[in-house]
Amino acid sequence: MSTSEKQNIVNISHHLSEVGRKLEKFAVAPTHIPGVINLDKAVPDVEDCPITSISVQYVEPSVFSLEPTGTPSPGPDSGEITGTEPANAQYVISRQLREGDQNKFQLKTALTYSPITGLPGLEPFIREWVAKVHKPAHNNWKTLIDMGSAPAWASCLTIFLNPGDSFITDYYAYNVALAQARAMGMVPVAITTDLDGISAVELEQVLTSWDEKSGGSRRPRLIYTQGGVTNPTGQLTTAQRKKEIYDVAVRHDLIIIEDDPYYFQQASGPYRSSETQTNATQTDEQWLESLVPSFLRFDYQGRVIRLDTFSKSIAPGGRLGYYTAPTLVIEKLVALGDTMALYPSGLSQAIIGELLYRYQTDGLTRWLRGICVKYELRRNWMIGALHNALDIQPKDNSSRTLTAYAPSNSQSIKSLMSFASPAGGMCIWFNIHLQNHPRYQELRDRTSIAAAKNQLATELWSAIAKAGVMMRRGELCAVEDGNKRAERGEEGSFLRASFGNGTKDYLQQGMTIFAAELIKFFE
Repeated sequence: MSTSEKQNIVNISHHLSEVGRKLEKFAVAPTHIPGVINLDKAVPDVEDCPITSISVQYVEPSVFSLEPTGTPSPGPDSGEITGTEPANAQYVISRQLREGDQNKFQLKTALTYSPITGLPGLEPFIREWVAKVHKPAHNNWKTLIDMGSAPAWASCLTIFLNPGDSFITDYYAYNVALAQARAMGMVPVAITTDLDGISAVELEQVLTSWDEKSGGSRRPRLIYTQGGVTNPTGQLTTAQRKKEIYDVAVRHDLIIIEDDPYYFQQASGPYRSSETQTNATQTDEQWLESLVPSFLRFDYQGRVIRLDTFSKSIAPGGRLGYYTAPTLVIEKLVALGDTMALYPSGLSQAIIGELLYRYQTDGLTRWLRGICVKYELRRNWMIGALHNALDIQPKDNSSRTLTAYAPSNSQSIKSLMSFASPAGGMCIWFNIHLQNHPRYQELRDRTSIAAAKNQLATELWSAIAKAGVMMRRGELCAVEDGNKRAERGEEGSFLRASFGNGTKDYLQQGMTIFAAELIKFFE
């Protein structure tokens, strides 16, 4: 869509919370007026700071091969994750930029309180990157630096929802996001989610049938979802489903918060035993264009607030990310940040910003592509180990779901679990078939479905942990309690296993132990 064809956005100010309505930009005196002696700010002089320069060694964007072999090698292009990769470039951030300096950032600004909008050199790069990758469907968008997705989500809750308000989310959602909302008094509402994302059909039904007049809470007016690869399920919301969800949002006047930390870790395809990447022949630009688009691409009315982070691509400890949102929302977030000092470390901005300045958008694309290949390789290692330890079969000819059985020499003939090959990210989501456990029927009849599931799930998790493997229990990511999930017909329980880091042997050993304990548990 050309710039001239883009429509004007709708006014979403009526969605602001009580806090959001009251927020105004913090008024401060101008600080850089020539000839004026500024005694306004009580800020330490950077000359009094003990840090005079920061030297950063870094790797070039192409350090990771797009066709890893999985064989240990001392070189940086090894498919094996062996530890610290050798640096082959360096930059030094000095106290002050000088004429002819190749750097973009200086400690003079990084060591002091940075403006809420971020250090001057970072915002232009972020805006260029968003325009290149996401191509927002309206013109009235801006970006804003933040401290990462978790604080960004908390800020969105603050400016849009009041205590007691509800919001829509995936059936299983990121546990930290749920904990934040609940601590602030907000109520998540689960919508059935399949391998393509939140069900737009059920979303429509829930919103249409919501009854505020009969003593119910206010109808939800916000959707929270990880629009790319979701945590914990590892599945990807398709472009078609995003269009359908967005259409529902337009009909019912909703805001969509798209928290998308794993966007650039979309796998080239489902699990395969071969370690050769199917998209290795693509150019970097073709790879970028092949990614399932963000909600921003469909947001012609200005209803989407997108949360991005560098935590999954450059450094989790950097605590650095950015919003993309309509101007009104950015203004409110700036006001909130001014009020609560919600801006990231100047040092993080300078270190990561200087790296991005040297990479440029082409270099960042190549870096992200190499990281994506590594995660896909780790995923394949883990699933390959499960294939070696269990009898894994497709659920049916058309399904992406795989069902795991004990090997033919085992006593069990019923399924142990099912899972779908992750569409990206760094987690596999296992549905443990507790309903097939020998003690399930007796426990269910004596207590309840929820109680039986909880007891057996706890026993299995404990056995796996005792054997030396730690996983996350799915209940931590559940929106609804055990009884409600049982009423929906859920009989199994879930475990999340991460392939975020580790060598081939490390990850495969973890899956081998898991499979052995699973077989033993069902005997």
